Amino acid sequence: MTDPDEPQKAPFNEDKLYQRIGEFVVCFQWIENKFREIGWLIPDPMRKKWPPMSLRDLSNKELIDKVEGLYVNLVSGLDVEDKDKRIRHFKAIVAGCHELRQYRNNLLHSAFSELKGGGEVLGILRSSPKVKVDPATGDAIFNQEALTDEAVSEQLQRLGELAYPLGQHYLQLIHWSPFDSSPKRIIVPLGLPQLAKRDS
Repeated sequence: MTDPDEPQKAPFNEDKLYQRIGEFVVCFQWIENKFREIGWLIPDPMRKKWPPMSLRDLSNKELIDKVEGLYVNLVSGLDVEDKDKRIRHFKAIVAGCHELRQYRNNLLHSAFSELKGGGEVLGILRSSPKVKVDPATGDAIFNQEALTDEAVSEQLQRLGELAYPLGQHYLQLIHWSPFDSSPKRIIVPLGLPQLAKRDS
């Protein structure tokens, strides 16, 4: 018998979970495209060659790493007072995006199993087909998690915390272009993202 004073847990909502997964994937694609736009702007700020053909066939990891190199190389050579801070900030965004790339890959390349009881879906288990081996013990390590819309929403919030400052960097580059050694002094604030690594 349930206690009437005890708050009742809402039933598992699989549609909401799948919606959150879709939102995460679409938002991640926005970030990937923003990196590509930065990577197109740096070598050709005057858009002399349009449409740009570079950076289209790279994996997400290769794209982010390539754009990080372009950004660091460019900003290091500019006469900008806070260039070291901006480079550190951009590198923190890159690190955060690599963490979320792993999360996205886990979502997209896993099998999803419904956990049922009493004719209802009680949960969904994500399970990666790749199995790693613990080098110390030789035991198999399985990459699995019970998915919830709250957990995916938390990762979606992290994406937002990276997307805004990434957009600010792009806007700053537009103001600085065409990237002579003493760019215009319009300064776009970096924003205050929570870029610290979180426990997962």
